[in-house]
Amino acid sequence: MRTKITPFLILLLSLILAAILGGIFLIANLHTPIWDEVAAAVTQTSLVTELPVQSVQPQPVIPSDPIPTGNPEPSPLPEVQTVSAIDFFRNNITPERYAAWIRKLSGVEPVQIGGQEYTIETRYSYAMFTGQENAKATEFLLETLRQWVPESQITLEPYTYTDATSANTWFNIIVTFPGETLPDEQILFSAHYDSCVVFEGNPMVYAPGANDNGTGVATILEAVRIFSQIKFDRTVKVIFFSGEENFQQGSKAYVEKHAGENIIGLINMDMYGTDKDNDRCFELYVGELESSRKLADSFIQTINENNLNLSYDYLTKNAYALADQAPFWEGNIPAITAMENFLTDSSEGGCVGQDRTDFWHLPGDQFDTINLTYAYDIGLAGTFTVLNLAGAHPMPATE
Repeated sequence: MRTKITPFLILLLSLILAAILGGIFLIANLHTPIWDEVAAAVTQTSLVTELPVQSVQPQPVIPSDPIPTGNPEPSPLPEVQTVSAIDFFRNNITPERYAAWIRKLSGVEPVQIGGQEYTIETRYSYAMFTGQENAKATEFLLETLRQWVPESQITLEPYTYTDATSANTWFNIIVTFPGETLPDEQILFSAHYDSCVVFEGNPMVYAPGANDNGTGVATILEAVRIFSQIKFDRTVKVIFFSGEENFQQGSKAYVEKHAGENIIGLINMDMYGTDKDNDRCFELYVGELESSRKLADSFIQTINENNLNLSYDYLTKNAYALADQAPFWEGNIPAITAMENFLTDSSEGGCVGQDRTDFWHLPGDQFDTINLTYAYDIGLAGTFTVLNLAGAHPMPATE
């Protein structure tokens, strides 16, 4: 017997089928927090147990702009302002500083040596080199120079002077500034630092020598002080001669010892503090060597270029032969000396008559007899000539 499918049975089967299909759909898409956490835990446990641990490396940051290639352009350096060595010297010296050295060297003011006070009353070589308390110019000069330059640049050079009765050891002082590019070529700048009285008085007791030759020594002292800051092409030697008042013993000894060196020339400064007629005229002792004439021409050119308002006698055959340039001439070495209007001889356009100190080799050769502005400018002329001849380098400008 067949069962008869009724409409009601078809409807019931359809409802049952729909319910089954809906349940399947709901189970497949239903997510709860619990099930999510379980799923995550299972997944994490699986990764930990199945994969090796690896460190995570930071990734480089790629710039948005391309990386530049090649060398970058250097930033321009600021331009260094310089002045000539002559202007630098002029900016760092004053007449007052120059005068102070003359006062100390001639006994107007006491000096300090090794922390003790002394008065230099004489610079007579016999007194200086026998340890007299009133004649400590050598010690004073050495202590002063050591404040400015290293000991390696200072030479206390002995020589023997034999007189009628004994042999004497006297000393020149030499300060050397090595040249940078032409070190074998030498420019010498000198003055004698001894003094003497002859016509009256006792040189062992009192010989102030403010003019002869405090004026020259003050010039080369200031040269050392400022040259210590300057570089040169040629080597410069600043020389303090002793024994000049005993017929140029110091310069004779120097030429004998150093004649084989390449000496381009000597500029010697000796006694130029007298100008009673205020004509600002002095004497240049040039001699007859052609090479000495070149030194003198440079000296004159320096005066003109720097507006020093000085006039001069240019003396060759009739030049004074009892100053420290004379031994250099005898050794065929170029040399000149600057001195006040000491002689009656003159050159065309030069000094009129004679205008020399009234106290030459006398106790009256004292500071208050010096025409300071005249002496100061002659000293500048000599110093500037040395700076030019030695190829002094420019110096940084200062405000």
